[in-house]
Amino acid sequence: MRPVDELRDRLHAARRRAEIAGARADVLAQARAVVPELPRDADAGHLERAARRLVRRAAQDDFAREGITRIPVPEATGRAELRRADLASDAAFHAVVEDVLSAVEIVPSPLESDDAVALRDARASSDAYGLSPEVASDLASYLLGRAFLLRDEERDLDAYLDRHERQIREDMRSALVRLVRVPLELRSARERHNRIASGLAPEPAGSAHRAGTGAGTAGGAGGTGSGASGVGAAAREALSQGARSAMDHARAEAGRAALGALRSGAGRAFERYGRGDDGGDVRGGEARSAADRARDQRSGGQQSGEHRAAEQTVHDPRSD
Repeated sequence: MRPVDELRDRLHAARRRAEIAGARADVLAQARAVVPELPRDADAGHLERAARRLVRRAAQDDFAREGITRIPVPEATGRAELRRADLASDAAFHAVVEDVLSAVEIVPSPLESDDAVALRDARASSDAYGLSPEVASDLASYLLGRAFLLRDEERDLDAYLDRHERQIREDMRSALVRLVRVPLELRSARERHNRIASGLAPEPAGSAHRAGTGAGTAGGAGGTGSGASGVGAAAREALSQGARSAMDHARAEAGRAALGALRSGAGRAFERYGRGDDGGDVRGGEARSAADRARDQRSGGQQSGEHRAAEQTVHDPRSD
């Protein structure tokens, strides 16, 4: 092979690698727009796990939304009581599970990146509990479609999505069965339902995650979930409003005049108190001022003594 041909082949290979890297970066950027928690160096496995996690959380949220009222949950949700109740084998629980699973359909997604973000943030997509299973299913289909583009060994999109749909359904079923067998998770789901149904603010996202319900922001996608409101959000909003009002005041005519007056006053104070007569610092000026005051006191004392002597000379009765 001639050197020119070899150089041409190397350039073509380098250009091809750059195109592939750019395409992968674009795919990851589209996925991270929907799920910001994804790492910047994510691979197809990260996107697949994020899709499964999204739908699993939506199933748990939907159980707290409706399922908790449709099954005969015992008053005491201890481990022994749940074992005796055996909610996982109850017909009402099976109906709840089938209703949730019927809302999930993993198909090739027609969504673009901005469409997926708009769907995630839409008011009809979530409530105080979290994302609906239908929306979570659509977003999971979108993420799996992007993961398929990162799988060089995959060729059939339909077979790829069918395989992951079976896995997602199994994950959802396992998560719901776990909800009615683990005391803390069932208790947390019932407390969430009672709190939101009574009109109180949703519980913080961190406590829900610690309790194991998987309920946080809207499906973990940075949406409008149950942790979106609270004291922290109110404090941030108040701080931002204060900053905006201060900036507006500084930009106004009165604000500029006030800032100019402050700057000129500070400059005069620095010239008066910050420097001495010879350009020294404050400590030198203070030392000279103390010396001047002492010298004035001594000279004033001498003048006072001379004045008193003069008064005695004028008013001495012996001079009469």
